[in-house]
Amino acid sequence: MLMLALRMLRHRIGSAVATLLALTCGVMILMSMGVMVESGMRFTPAPQRYGAADILVADRDMTIETTEFGETSTVTVDLPTGGSVPVTLAERIGQLPGVAVAAADRSIQAVVPIDDSAQGAVAHGWSSAALTPYRIVDGNQPDSTDEVAVDVRLATAAGAQLRPGDQIAVLAAGSVRQYRISGMVDRAAAGDTPSALFFTDDHAAALSGSPDRAGLIGIVLARGADSAAVTAEVDRLAAESGATVYTGTDRAGVEQSEALMAADMLIQLGSVLGGYVAGLVMFVVAGTIGLAVRHRRRDLALLRAVAATPGQVRLLVVAEVAQLAIVAVLLGIPAGLWATDWVHRQLMDRGFIPHGFPFDGGVLTAVAVSVATVLVAVSAALIAARRTVRIRPTEALGEIAVEPARSSLLRLFAGLLALGGGVTLTMFSTALRGQAGLGAALGMLFVFVLAAALLAPWINRYAAHVLGPVLRAVWGDSGYLAAANLRANAQGMATVLTALVLSVGFGGSIWFLQDNLDREAVAQTRDGTLAQHSLVSAVGCRRAPQRTPASCPASSPPHRSGVPR
Repeated sequence: MLMLALRMLRHRIGSAVATLLALTCGVMILMSMGVMVESGMRFTPAPQRYGAADILVADRDMTIETTEFGETSTVTVDLPTGGSVPVTLAERIGQLPGVAVAAADRSIQAVVPIDDSAQGAVAHGWSSAALTPYRIVDGNQPDSTDEVAVDVRLATAAGAQLRPGDQIAVLAAGSVRQYRISGMVDRAAAGDTPSALFFTDDHAAALSGSPDRAGLIGIVLARGADSAAVTAEVDRLAAESGATVYTGTDRAGVEQSEALMAADMLIQLGSVLGGYVAGLVMFVVAGTIGLAVRHRRRDLALLRAVAATPGQVRLLVVAEVAQLAIVAVLLGIPAGLWATDWVHRQLMDRGFIPHGFPFDGGVLTAVAVSVATVLVAVSAALIAARRTVRIRPTEALGEIAVEPARSSLLRLFAGLLALGGGVTLTMFSTALRGQAGLGAALGMLFVFVLAAALLAPWINRYAAHVLGPVLRAVWGDSGYLAAANLRANAQGMATVLTALVLSVGFGGSIWFLQDNLDREAVAQTRDGTLAQHSLVSAVGCRRAPQRTPASCPASSPPHRSGVPR
């Protein structure tokens, strides 16, 4: 039966290629989306900036209790500025036995102009250099307010030759100052952290704007210290200040919040977009296979007429489609890995995920996609061939010769009901706002696609009747035959119409949804901004060339002062 299926495929090259193409595209897209989800789920951040710290103390979130209808609910939200802890807490922790270093770390965004380029960096106090650790490779640590230790990566990135004793300008805390380079520092361990600058602790505290507060406290234990006992004491002191203690792998979440958010985004994006695409692709694949099997119903009926059993016909259909599905998997998985690499680069270049964020996995995704593709293909083939398999051999040829003149009234009623539901959801989507309106719009799309699928035979007949004269006038006899074929096979062409409506509906929605959301966000922000002028930093518009910040619109460039021209 397998050899017979292969021979029959050779005589049906057109339908075989169409089915293979649909299956391959489905495997490629699902493979790419699946790797995104798998990468987000596999991502385990490792401490980098605070790699040498055994314990971190920070206040990153707050808990809000609300009472509604007599029930109390608790919600934990992240603080938008990252929170802060008192510096005195670091002094108290530093006095505990077993603590070698207890450094209050402040992270101050800075810009260093070097050779007509602006290099971004993060400034800290020198005592927090031990938390990475950073070490002096040339020169000395900063000892006065006009000195700074510079990361060797700054010189490498700018192509400059910075040395101890050189003067550099640093923009930090809204002002530009000249500093003398006291030394060059480098990380003791490799990691993907921003370039660093180190001031004296007092100067870093002054630049932070809150000398008595710090972003977090990093603790390095002494050799041989009892980690559990020290952690318990630190936890007791931190609880008094409302802070939280982080140890082990939890330390990475404090410094890599952007990477963790990127992992969550990949899971959500891959799941939602992958779900939409899976529904779209699988429906198109099922329609393509169903149409191919339907076109071969005469051959299958002939096999039934010469005493082929229903099981043999099912096996023949399954064997043909299974061979195409296996070839599609072999072609689609490498294509999906290539597409995943392209998507990975695009997400990093456009700022959706941090540079260096890993895309891992692929084996589990490949297995899942392969199994799903084969199951969908085989199921679609069996459903498409069910009518031919069920009829008796003596009735096979007569049953298959002419399509039924009338379609099911139940299908017509269900289609009209779905159409009415789509119109109702359309009115709701125009009246509602926010997430409710978005949900109604997506529901409207699903219902209209369902209505098109159910009413497809009547739509095809009406279209053939209306467009028949036009097709004949444009293409002559070919147009007339096309319209006549559509009228005669209106029910068989329902799968084609459904696939087209689904492709255009879902594809158009996914393609234009983000642009519409961005446009509406810009419009609402513009309408809600009442100021006539804006005041920005000298480097307020120094961003990536592919993105224009909202504070620097091209149509209305900001003034350097709040005074009208």
